Amino acid sequence: MRIYTKEGYAPFRDYVTWYRITGDPSSTKPPIVLLHGGPGAAHDYTDAFKLLANGGRAVIHYDQLGCGRSDRPSNPALWTRERFVSEMAEVRRALGLRRLHILGQSWGTMLTTDYLLAHGGDGVRSVTQAGPVISMRRYTDDVRAMVRELPPEHRAAIAAAEASGDFSTPAYQAATEAFYAIHLARAPTPETGPLLQRAFEGIGQECYVAMNGPSEFSPLGSLRDYERVADLRQLIMPMLYVSGEYDTCTPAASRVYAAATPHAEVSVVPEAGHLTTIDAPDATNHVVRSFLHRVES
Repeated sequence: MRIYTKEGYAPFRDYVTWYRITGDPSSTKPPIVLLHGGPGAAHDYTDAFKLLANGGRAVIHYDQLGCGRSDRPSNPALWTRERFVSEMAEVRRALGLRRLHILGQSWGTMLTTDYLLAHGGDGVRSVTQAGPVISMRRYTDDVRAMVRELPPEHRAAIAAAEASGDFSTPAYQAATEAFYAIHLARAPTPETGPLLQRAFEGIGQECYVAMNGPSEFSPLGSLRDYERVADLRQLIMPMLYVSGEYDTCTPAASRVYAAATPHAEVSVVPEAGHLTTIDAPDATNHVVRSFLHRVES
C-alpha cells in the first residue's frame, strides 16, 4: 500500500525550512515530529522513522536551517540554540500541529529539551529522546573513556590535534573514522548506508563546527557547556530515552536522565551505535512504536 507523502517549505525569517509529511495528516493519532542531530546533519539518517506512519499517523521530518534541503546561509549569528528553538516553533505553527509527539535524536534531544523548557508541553503527548545528550559534561566523560580504548596510534593522533588545533591531518581523520565505526554507525546495511552517506553529504559544516566542534570527541563549540539535567524535573509528559548498546550517549547516561525525569523509561537497542536507525532500524522503530502505543492507550 502506498503511503501518502508531501514535501514543502515552511517560512522562517528570511529563509525556508524543508519538511516532509509521511502518512495520514488527518489521522486521529497525533503526528510525530523528528528533530535530527548534528547540529547540521541532514535528516536522512533518521529516514527509517517514516515507517512509524504504518498503522495510521503522520510522521514529519524537517531539515533544520543550515543543512540538507533547507536554506543554507553562511551567517555565524544563526548558529544558536535559541534560533533553532524558534525554528521548531515556526515549523509547528506552519503545519498546525496542536497535538504531537516529539522525537529528538542526538543534538535533537538538546533542541527538544530547550524547546519544551521555553514553550512548555502544551499539546505534546510524549517525547522520545534517542541518543540523548542532556549533559555535555557526562557526554564528554563517556566519550573520553571510549577514546582511551582506541589503538595507540589513534589516541596519539587525537591528542596531537587537540594540542595543535589542527584537525585536518590524515591521522586525525583516520582516528575519527575508527571511532565512528565503533560508536556512531557500526553496521550500515545496503538500505541504510546510502541514507547515512546522504546525511553526511548534506551536513552544514559551518553550523556543526560552530556549535559542536571538529568531531564528536572534540566538543569545542558553543554546546560544550550544555547542562540541563537539573531541569528535567519540569518535563512531566511521558518520556522515552533510547540508547544503542555502544552509543556515545551511553545506556548508563540514559538511565541517569530517566531518573531525573518524572515519567520516563529507558530502552537499549542491542548491537547498535549512536545512530540506531542506521544499525538497527526495525528494532528502533519497534521500541518507539511500542512506547507510542502505551502512551495513547
